[in-house]
Amino acid sequence: MEPNPPNKPPTSPPGHVLGGPPRTGPLPAGPGQPALPAKPRRVRGGVRLSSGFNSPDGGPIPWTTQKWVRIVEEAASGPRLIEGLEYARQGQTKRLEIVPGAVKAQVQGRAYRAYDTSLGVATYSAEQWDRVVEQMSDQAVYAAKLLAGELPASIEEVFARVGVRLFPQDAAEVSSSCTCGAEGGWCKHACCVAALLADQLASKPFLMFELRGISPGDLLEHVRQRRSLSLSGSGSMPIYTPHAEGEHVSPPLESCVGTFWDAGLEIGEIDLPLEPPAVSHPLLRRLGPSPFAGASFPMVGLLATCYEMVSRAALSDDAGGAGGEESGVSGSGAAVDPGIEGP
Repeated sequence: MEPNPPNKPPTSPPGHVLGGPPRTGPLPAGPGQPALPAKPRRVRGGVRLSSGFNSPDGGPIPWTTQKWVRIVEEAASGPRLIEGLEYARQGQTKRLEIVPGAVKAQVQGRAYRAYDTSLGVATYSAEQWDRVVEQMSDQAVYAAKLLAGELPASIEEVFARVGVRLFPQDAAEVSSSCTCGAEGGWCKHACCVAALLADQLASKPFLMFELRGISPGDLLEHVRQRRSLSLSGSGSMPIYTPHAEGEHVSPPLESCVGTFWDAGLEIGEIDLPLEPPAVSHPLLRRLGPSPFAGASFPMVGLLATCYEMVSRAALSDDAGGAGGEESGVSGSGAAVDPGIEGP
C-alpha cells in the first residue's frame, strides 16, 4: 500500500478491499500532488526471483525456502502477498542486504522514491553460539555435512538442545518495517523482501547463520576447530596419517624444476608384476558398442587388436623374451571376444 497524503491517518485506498483484488487504476493524491501511477515504476537491474521459484516445473522446493514461504503466507493478507510476489518477480528491489538480525532492502513502488523495507529476527549471543557449535561438533553427521556445505533438515534438533531455533517458528518471531506506512500486518514490500530471502535460501542456506548473528565462515571454522580438539583430546587417531616415521621431506618445487620429470634409479625397485586381466578387453566391454554406426571399419575390433599387441609385447618383455613371434599378428587381426560387439 502506498503512503497517504500528509497530516492524515493511513487509510486503505478507495476501491481496495482487504482480501479482494488489488486496485489497478491510478491512486489518488493530495492537493497539488500528481496521482500515483497504476503500476510500480520500473527498476533496471533490480533483484528478482530466480526462474524456478514457486514454479510447477522448477523441481522440488528446498526445505529452507518452504520455511520462509510459510511465514510470509501467515503474516500477509492475500492481495498484499500476491502483489509482493509480483514485485519480486519483476525485480522491483533496488538493493538487498542480509546482515546480522535483519534483511534490509529498498523496494520501488508507485511513488517516486523507493521504500526502505526491513525484516528483523533475533540474534544469539556468543555464549549461545558456543553451545550450538559444541552440539554440532559432538555429532559427526552434522559436522561432516556442514563442513561439506550442506545444511541438513534436522539441524533444528541441534538448536533445540540449546533452547533456540535457527529458523523462526512463525511470523510473530519476525518483525517488519517499511516507510510506506501501511498498517494491518506486512505490506507488499515486506512480502517482496521475504520472497527474495526465501529464494536466496534455496541456494545459500547458510545465510540463516548470518541472520542469527554469526558469519558462516566463522561458524564452520569453530566447528572444525572444536572437532579437531575433540579428536585429539579423546586419544583418537586420524584415519589418515600425513607423515610416516622417517619419511623423507621433499625439497621445494622451485629448487627441483629442472629434474622434476626424471624418474631416477629408484624406479627399477618398483615391483609392478604384469599379468593378463581376468576378463579380456575390460575397457572395451565397459565402453560398449562403437558410437559410429555407419563406420566403414570395425572400430571395436581394431582397438581389440591394438590392445592384444600391446599386452603381448609387454608380457614378453617382462618375461625377458624377444617378443618377435608374440608380437606378430596375422592379416586377419587378433580374435575379438564374442562378448564385444562390433560397430
